[in-house]
Amino acid sequence: MEDCEWHIVDDENHYESGCGGEWFFFKGTVKENQMIFCPFCGEPITEHESIV
Repeated sequence: MEDCEWHIVDDENHYESGCGGEWFFFKGTVKENQMIFCPFCGEPITEHESIV
């Protein structure tokens, strides 16, 4: 099982997943919202602070 890397896009609530999806939170981060698995590919999420 590989991780799906999530990166913050332009503000703290907009994320882009390594598998090509986008997700928005009304409040908080991936960890604060207890997201463990990517809803697009099902892999565990690894959160990164910025786009590489």
